[in-house]
Amino acid sequence: MWSGNPIHFSAGAESYDKQLAKAQAETGLLDAVVTGRARVMGINVVIVVFDFRFLGGSMGTVVGEKVARAFDAGRRQRLPVIVVCSSGGARIQEGMVALFQMAKTTLGAARLREQGVPLLTVLADPTMGGVLASFASLGDVILAEPHARISFVGPRVHEKAIGDAVPPGTAEFAFQHGTIDAIVERENLRPTLGHLAALLRPHQAVRTKKPAAPRLVPLAGSGRSVWETVELARHPARPTGRDLARRIFQDAFELHGDRSGEDDDSFMAGIGTLQGRPVVVVAQDRHSANGGRARPSGYRKAQRAFTLAERFFLPLITLVDTPGAATDAEAEAGGITGAVAESLARLGRLRTPVVNVVVGEGGSGGALALSVGDRLLMLENAIFSVIGPEAASTILYHDADHAHELAGQLKLTARDLFGLRLVDRVVAEQPAGHEAPDVLATMLRRALVEELASLDQVGVKTLLSRREAKFRHVHGLRGRFQLLMRPPADQGGEHAQRA
Repeated sequence: MWSGNPIHFSAGAESYDKQLAKAQAETGLLDAVVTGRARVMGINVVIVVFDFRFLGGSMGTVVGEKVARAFDAGRRQRLPVIVVCSSGGARIQEGMVALFQMAKTTLGAARLREQGVPLLTVLADPTMGGVLASFASLGDVILAEPHARISFVGPRVHEKAIGDAVPPGTAEFAFQHGTIDAIVERENLRPTLGHLAALLRPHQAVRTKKPAAPRLVPLAGSGRSVWETVELARHPARPTGRDLARRIFQDAFELHGDRSGEDDDSFMAGIGTLQGRPVVVVAQDRHSANGGRARPSGYRKAQRAFTLAERFFLPLITLVDTPGAATDAEAEAGGITGAVAESLARLGRLRTPVVNVVVGEGGSGGALALSVGDRLLMLENAIFSVIGPEAASTILYHDADHAHELAGQLKLTARDLFGLRLVDRVVAEQPAGHEAPDVLATMLRRALVEELASLDQVGVKTLLSRREAKFRHVHGLRGRFQLLMRPPADQGGEHAQRA
C-alpha cells in the first residue's frame, strides 16, 4: 500500500506526492510504519514499528490501515501485539482523512481488549499528537524510553498556543503523573517485552485435579490480649503488603499510575508469577508517603489491575494493609468515596478468581475495597475493623482513652472474624511476622497456592453467584422481615381493620 493525495495538498513548491516520493527514496519504505510477525524471548507476537524518518512518523491512511490490519491479525491469531511508536501525530498533508485514522486504530485496539489479546506499547522519541492520543495510550502496559518527548503537541505548536517555550511532555513527566508504567532503556526492552508478552498472552481457565480441602479451623489461642494483637498488626517492622508481594511473587512487573495524572504509592499493582502461574497482584503499603491512606488515584490504579486480571483470566490476589482511605479535603474533592465504591463493585463482579488477604491493619472501607472476593484470608496477627479503636473512642466517648477497651468489643482479630464467618482462613504466624518475614511469606505463599487450586475447579458463573451469596448472607440479623402495605384509599374499612 502507498498513500494517495486525498485532499490534493501542496505546500509551497513541493506537492505531497513529491514529498512521499522523496521520503520513500531516502528510507526505502513505502510509508512510516512496518508491521509483521516475530518472536520475542520465544513468544510469538505481532509487531508494529514506526519510523520517524518517513515524514516524521506521521499517521496517514496507509499507516492507519496497516496498524488496524496488524491489530486484526493479533486478534484473529490471539497473539500479543507490540507497537513501537515514534511519531509527530496525524499527517497534515492528508487533512481530516488522516485524523480519522485515530478512530480507526483506536477501534482496532478496543477489539483487542474485547478479545483478551494484550497490547504493549513503547513510546520512543518522540511520540506525539494523534498517535499518542489514540492506540498508543490504550496499551495494557505502556513503556517509554528515557527522555523521550511525549506530549499532545510539539514544542512549536505548544509555544504558539501556550506561550511556553518548553512543553512539559517527557517520559519522566509522564511517569511521575501516572500515564505510563515504566521507563526502560533500549537494551532492556527485549527481555521486558518478552516477559510481559508471556504473562499476558491469552490464558485459558486452569483445570487441575481437585486438591484436598484447605485446613480452615482457627488457630489455638495465643494467650495475648486483643490490644497486643493490634500492636503487632501495626508494628513498624511488620512486612507491609508491598514487602510480602515482593517476597511471594516471582518476576513481578509493577504497573504505575491511574492513567489520569497521578500515581499513588500507597498501592502496588503488578503482574507476576506464583509458583510459575501468572497472577495479578494489588498490595497496600502502610509505609507510603501518606501513611498507607490511599487516595482516589490509588483505587483507580487498583481498578486498572482488576481489569487486566479479568481481561486475561488471571487470578487476582489483594494484600490489604491500610489504616483506612485518605479523608482530607484533596481526597474528598478527588472523589474518594466514589473510588472506594467503584472498587467494591468491580471486585464483586470480576470474572476471574479473587483471593483477598489482610496482612496487617485493615481499616474500614478503605480496606474493604480490596477485600471482596471468593476467599478472604487473614494473617494470625492482622486486624480488620469497621473503624480504628481510637476513632471509635473519640466518637463514643469524645476522647481516645477508651481505645483499649473498645478494641476487644469491636471483634477485630482474625479469630474473632473467623468465628463470625466473615473470614475463610487464618494463616499462622510462627513467630510473629516482623520477627521472621521470610517464614511468613512462605506460609502465605503455600496458603495462596492451595486457595487458587481449590478455585480452579469453579466456573465463572458459579464464582459470581457464590461471591454474591457470600455477601448477601452475612450474619447479624435477628427476627424477620415483614412487608407492610397501605391499602388503597377506596379499599379502607375492612382491609384496614385486617391490617
